[in-house]
Amino acid sequence: MKIYRSYILIFALLASVWMLSSCSSDAFAKRQRYAEQQTEVLRDLLGHTTSLDSVRAVAEKDEDIYFYIFDPYQMVYWSSNRLVADADEVILYAYDTWQDMAFGNAKTKARWTRAGLYNILTVIPIEFTELDDFPDIEEIASQSFSFREVLNPHAAPYASSRLSFILCHVLFSLVVLIGIIGLIRHRGFRNMRLSTRILYIIMGCVLAVFVYFFFMSIRYVHTNFEERQRRGLQTRSEYIQAYLRSKYALHMEELTPSVSKDLTIELRDLGYDLNQDIHVYSLSGDLLASSSEALFKGNILYHRMPPEALYSKSYPVLCYEHVASHSYLVAYLPFYNDYFNTIGYIGVPYFLSEQRRNAEVDALLAKLLPPYIIVLLLALLFSFWAARSMTAPLSMIAEKMRKFEIKGKDNHIHYPYHDELGALVERYNLLVDQVEESAAQLANAEREGAWRTMARQIAHEINNPLTPMKLSVQKLQRLRGTETFDAYFEKATPMLISEIDNLAHIAQSFSTFAKQPVVTTDEVDIAYKLSQVITLQRANDEQIPIRYIGADSGVTVLADPEQVSQVFVNILRNAIQASPTDIIVVLNTAYSEREVQISISDDGSGIPEDIQEKIFQPNFTTKSNGNGLGLAISKHIVEGTGGRIEFTSSPKGTTFFIYFKKK
Repeated sequence: MKIYRSYILIFALLASVWMLSSCSSDAFAKRQRYAEQQTEVLRDLLGHTTSLDSVRAVAEKDEDIYFYIFDPYQMVYWSSNRLVADADEVILYAYDTWQDMAFGNAKTKARWTRAGLYNILTVIPIEFTELDDFPDIEEIASQSFSFREVLNPHAAPYASSRLSFILCHVLFSLVVLIGIIGLIRHRGFRNMRLSTRILYIIMGCVLAVFVYFFFMSIRYVHTNFEERQRRGLQTRSEYIQAYLRSKYALHMEELTPSVSKDLTIELRDLGYDLNQDIHVYSLSGDLLASSSEALFKGNILYHRMPPEALYSKSYPVLCYEHVASHSYLVAYLPFYNDYFNTIGYIGVPYFLSEQRRNAEVDALLAKLLPPYIIVLLLALLFSFWAARSMTAPLSMIAEKMRKFEIKGKDNHIHYPYHDELGALVERYNLLVDQVEESAAQLANAEREGAWRTMARQIAHEINNPLTPMKLSVQKLQRLRGTETFDAYFEKATPMLISEIDNLAHIAQSFSTFAKQPVVTTDEVDIAYKLSQVITLQRANDEQIPIRYIGADSGVTVLADPEQVSQVFVNILRNAIQASPTDIIVVLNTAYSEREVQISISDDGSGIPEDIQEKIFQPNFTTKSNGNGLGLAISKHIVEGTGGRIEFTSSPKGTTFFIYFKKK
């Protein structure tokens, strides 16, 4: 199994590498197709016009594709000075095919295209050479002022304290982490308490403002640093321009290579005095002299100006150029003669040190972060206090509602303020008064309804036997003195006595329900009580057998010693009246650790579903001679001792379950 997992892992790694390589190759293929399209546009332009402005609009459109245009004698245009190349060293390959071509600082893919009298070299860089790969990099760096920090890999960084930044970062991360944990714990923002949501909203706004000002401050420092450096570079370059003009005051119309030697010496002296590199270019953009020639001889910098500076309409021109993967700023100005005619160009490079800029950022953060941290902590405390104070009345209302009791001592809420919560509290107090008034009216209505129902039930139960009793007495009156009086008297008197007993039973039942005794809980041998009741009920007029499964004694529960037998009698009488053949009583002492279960099952036709929920209601019965009080009284007795009574019913029979708590 482990071997299969290893194979699967290796296959997944190979597939990932293949997908990455295919994606990168597809991206490079798209770049090649785009470069070919741009080359075709250039070729059409060169066939119809010689305007460099039109060529530049196409050639300088993409920073990752470089174009070099040659006439039959020399290079007449280059779209960028990023690649270090010498026109004399560029080799002409076969046309319209992509070939590998190595420049002084990069590996590329190149393609030659014929455009009438011109040849177009389209170049796509693949990989630029890192500074560490240049030979004698430290020696070259020692001869440069502007590039020393970027060329010298061993330059010491600016030291700065990051304690405040680390502390702020840790505090911010801690707050965010706690917020995320809270969201996960509450399963979403909507499931939180109102006070927690208010805390989240306030802290979220505070953190958002802090983050915004934090990054805006850093951006301001970066922008301000760069702007100051640009202004300083422009001022320095203008000074160099004025110095060179006053030093030479040349009458020539154009700088030529003949002045390169003397100009180089002058630039070295001037650069040493100003701690600044200086380059001088001809009118065609070729390098004539430099205070740090090693940069060009070591193929680190290209010896031609960038086209945006060479063809600019206004000066000075400040543009970014590159040394390997590092960018730097260069100011280009015209080299004037004494007639203020342009005879060449001056380039003044300056490297914007990331270390210096970071040092300024650190200095600003060292001032800002301590008050930020203090304000953040104060905002956290304030938001917590605000959330608690806003939701305290709501919590008070919830607590009052939880403890609300009809006719309680004090259901009102005392809130002295007249804000929105005050209006809510006032409305709550008004509703409390209305609820108590409605509860009192409802209680009176329920009592009156109960008495009316009881009166109707009593009237109905009494009226049933009174009618036959009245008819029998009236008939006895009519038969008095006749020969059939004695015979009818012997027949009617037992019926009258039975009906009188029935009326006494009805009166006794209603009296018992009306004054149900208080249920008392004590230790009772429930098995002994149950077996006694079963023994008595087996001698029933219906001759229905009762089977008992359980102990005859020794099962102690908490019940009412005086009334528990009545529960068994009521349920057994219902089962006897419903069962045609058999009744089973089971005493289950092992039902649970805390309860004893007694089940009484009959095999009757069951209780219809539409009346099952009414079984325990007083005065509800399905029997012609019942009063509907037996099960209601039984439930009252069982639940009064902490037990419970339930039942299940089907067309095959009904089973009542009685649960008593164990001792």
